[in-house]
Amino acid sequence: MFIKQFVTKNAVLEGTDKSPIPKSNSKNEFVTLLIRLMWVLLIIAVCCCLYVPSSSTCNGMQDSSTFHRFFVPDAQEGILRNGSSTEKKIVCYYALPNKGSSEATMSAKDIDPTLCTHIIISKAKIENSTIVPLDEGDLKVYAEVVSLKKQNPDLHVLLSLGSGFPSLVQDLTHGFDGLDLDWEFPVWPSWKKNSKEKNRFAYFVLQLNNALKLASHPPLLLTAAVGVSKNIIDNSYEIGQLAKCVDFVSVMGYNYHQFKPYLPFTGHNAPLAKSSQEKGYFATLNIQWDTLYWMSKGMPKEKLVIGIPTFGRTWKLLNSKWHNVGAPAVAEGMHEGKITYLEACIFVKEGAVHYFDNESKVPYAVRDQDWVSYEDTVSIRDKVQWILAAGVAGVMTWNLNSDDWAGLCSGKKFELLNIVKDMLYHSFPKN
Repeated sequence: MFIKQFVTKNAVLEGTDKSPIPKSNSKNEFVTLLIRLMWVLLIIAVCCCLYVPSSSTCNGMQDSSTFHRFFVPDAQEGILRNGSSTEKKIVCYYALPNKGSSEATMSAKDIDPTLCTHIIISKAKIENSTIVPLDEGDLKVYAEVVSLKKQNPDLHVLLSLGSGFPSLVQDLTHGFDGLDLDWEFPVWPSWKKNSKEKNRFAYFVLQLNNALKLASHPPLLLTAAVGVSKNIIDNSYEIGQLAKCVDFVSVMGYNYHQFKPYLPFTGHNAPLAKSSQEKGYFATLNIQWDTLYWMSKGMPKEKLVIGIPTFGRTWKLLNSKWHNVGAPAVAEGMHEGKITYLEACIFVKEGAVHYFDNESKVPYAVRDQDWVSYEDTVSIRDKVQWILAAGVAGVMTWNLNSDDWAGLCSGKKFELLNIVKDMLYHSFPKN
């Protein structure tokens, strides 16, 4: 099965795609033949290998490609799109609007393209081993986000993929700078997954990296969103191999606590540090511990981007008088357990009592039986300050949609993300 293009009808993106159109049919046929030959060889290699050989490497192919610049027609010769080694990355996920969600109202046109070094569109799906949009309307959104590069030529736009093993790389002819893998998670839960998936995932990343680096000059980017907690990290990733094959990983430093019937207690969504009351496994559920663990397992600092949320989590308390961290809860709280920064800001402005945990460095708010864990300007500053001190590659935010992107509560558009940008660029100015 060969590659399906993102856009099957030119009318969908008419007026938005400025890529040059080859005039020679024979040239098109020649390029297509080369691409198909490459994918046939790739499929054979994947089918023959179910694990990662210890000698496998992603090095050696990234700088040797002389392949025609077919995948990203607006790429400029000699310019590396992954930026300089000293510039800190600000990786921003943009969730495609879904009807009925709090993310439905933000369009691509609302994005400030100067806030991020990378925007990752979440997400496309995999059907019959082929990458396809979740909805036909997503094609228009893809084009709108890619067009933001006209306002910020240094911006990189990637497309995020969910779980699965697509056997072919999608034809990135509309200005995408690469692919992001967002599989949550290989071999997890461990009792539901095939243990071989860990090695298969590592080998797939190796093959995908080689294909992407051959597909364009400059090479297309390959990134991955990766999990937290020791069990997930150990069960899901061949970290040494992953470190060789991706441009960077984004550690998802959130969802540490949310309401579960088997764990009906409040907790911080994204604690920076452990609390003195947390012992054993629970003392590892924080951004600091997981960042250091990823480093100890072999992920280089220069490829480690730390994720922080713009969203929060909500609980319905068993009793409004018991409202400390770890208080018993009976259900998810408002907004089906998940809340944007705008909604949390309004919640506090309308009378909820605000608390700040000085050990975990995060706020929470309570009103009657509603308990909310969220981020505010103080917690974001604390996180970015620690990330800078750790010397990693930068910050990822999930997501643009959940910030106060219109400035309706705070009075400043993208208030949280602007703090991230100001702190990173103050410490590491752009060239």
